[in-house]
Amino acid sequence: MKSNFKEMTRNQLVAYVKEHCTDDAAIRELFVNRRSPDSTATWYPAPLDPENIRITEEAIKSAVQESIQP
Repeated sequence: MKSNFKEMTRNQLVAYVKEHCTDDAAIRELFVNRRSPDSTATWYPAPLDPENIRITEEAIKSAVQESIQP
């Protein structure tokens, strides 16, 4: 029986995807259907120089920490 991804909260869906990492429908719902609109997305510069690489690394580390905290 398939889960109804549209009824799940984002946190529930993230937990589901972590447990079922091969479920393409769940992954699509999380990363395509629920992505932030461009107007609310945070844009980072291309990591072409050391300063931009540092900014990008810090943003990735912060995003990972936020996603693993309960």
